[in-house]
Amino acid sequence: MSTTCCSTTTEEPSPALPVVETAPTGCCSTPEPAEKAAEEQASSCCGSETDKPEAVEASDCCDAPAAEPESEPVASGCCGPAEPEPVAASGCCGPQEEQADPAQVRTGLSLDDAIAALGGGIPQATDPTPYAQADWLRATEKSLRGAKAWHTVADRGEGDIAFLPGYVFDVDPIVDADPRTLLGWQPKDGTAACCSATTSCCESATDAVEALGADAFFPSLLLGSPLGYRSEATASVEDPLLVADLVDRIVPAAIEAGFRSITAPWLHDSAYSDVLALALQAYGGDIAFHGENNLLDLQHDSYDAYLASLPSRKRRRVKEDRERADDSGTRIERKDREELRPLISRITELVTQNRQKYEGGEDEAHIGALLTELVDGGADIRAYLVHKDEAVVAASVTVRRGKRLFVKWAGFDYEALGERSGVYFEIALDRPLRDAFAEGITAIEAGPGADEAKRLRGFRPGQIRSVVLVTDAALRPKVAELHAAYGQARRETLGAAEEAAPTTAIGRLRAKLLGSTAYEPIKPLQPEGGCCG
Repeated sequence: MSTTCCSTTTEEPSPALPVVETAPTGCCSTPEPAEKAAEEQASSCCGSETDKPEAVEASDCCDAPAAEPESEPVASGCCGPAEPEPVAASGCCGPQEEQADPAQVRTGLSLDDAIAALGGGIPQATDPTPYAQADWLRATEKSLRGAKAWHTVADRGEGDIAFLPGYVFDVDPIVDADPRTLLGWQPKDGTAACCSATTSCCESATDAVEALGADAFFPSLLLGSPLGYRSEATASVEDPLLVADLVDRIVPAAIEAGFRSITAPWLHDSAYSDVLALALQAYGGDIAFHGENNLLDLQHDSYDAYLASLPSRKRRRVKEDRERADDSGTRIERKDREELRPLISRITELVTQNRQKYEGGEDEAHIGALLTELVDGGADIRAYLVHKDEAVVAASVTVRRGKRLFVKWAGFDYEALGERSGVYFEIALDRPLRDAFAEGITAIEAGPGADEAKRLRGFRPGQIRSVVLVTDAALRPKVAELHAAYGQARRETLGAAEEAAPTTAIGRLRAKLLGSTAYEPIKPLQPEGGCCG
């Protein structure tokens, strides 16, 4: 079914975070009249014991004065005039913390309305990925069938703004955007989600999800960038609590609009993602392991220094991969930005072949639209192209944002290259690495997949979590059981290590809230074991 509520906007402050007014401290307030002198003798200059701010017991400003002969009260407090000029966020006894008011939040916005509300562009202070940028989101809306923009903007004033993209799907979106996929469900045609834990073994999970019915999940709101595989909020300030303000408006508005589920499928490690997960959990959402991303911090002065830092066994493997690429009879070149325009069709064809081989959810329309929009928008996009007999037989596409490089796509003509040409490693990892060092890039994000080759080169795993929230509270226990079991199946299939037990109280609390398996072992869906248990 379709919904007509997606364009509704609301400007009310979040009800979950009330405005807090700071009461005046006693030591700077107007003195009591003379008839209450007896009461004053029983208290310090800051008032009675119950009026003292707890955090300033040892302050010189509020120490009791030495005894003096009785006299008429003077129009002065312990810190100066009895009626001082107001000072924002400060008390007479030292700075006092002021809690920020909740932001004004508007949700259900189109991309154009969201950008206008943000002042003309996506906020950049939190170093967002390319997948949260306007060009990427515009291409998503153009190419992804059934996706209706439902973006959210928070504005706290004085330039403090935040943005969280979202899309509504009525029914049967691509498998990567289907909330049922996060529970182990697979469509009848066998299509698998990107980097799925399995393709055919979770029949019992599929049956259990089918029994709940499609109406339990659709219409569905996906928070994030479905073709970027990223559930990511961006902001103009480093303040994760702005994300809580976003969620405090999103969930009630989504329920009011008739949405049956809310998902954040790809939460990468960050303070913003943690707050987004916990805020959704507070409304009844369930958090589970989803996968791993491959990350490399470039801590050396050059590629040669980086390579020398690897153990000899790994250096030997990298050298062997390069020698195979050199012996493949191919020529490799790099093209950037506008140079890619005449090559978009061929790159799209190669990447689509690769996605189909490894059961990715993106198709030719998505990839072509994204490449075109990135070039049109002037994004720092570059491709490494492999030529053989004058034909382009392989391509790897990367996007630079600030000091980070994102390896997004790779495509190969395996009939022309064979399965072990070494070309993949050269164009998807080694060439981007060498160029990154030369350009002063500080980190590379290579995404999931080909984990062994990436870890061989020093990439480390970064955890990805997913959150599922169904609006029918009666279904939440079953959904949580299915979600947890599928998360564990993915962890085992991908060979991801269990999270190490935290050593601090704050770490243990955070792990408890986020459902760390170190403290909350996941119950198997099938007690007798099996791929989903």
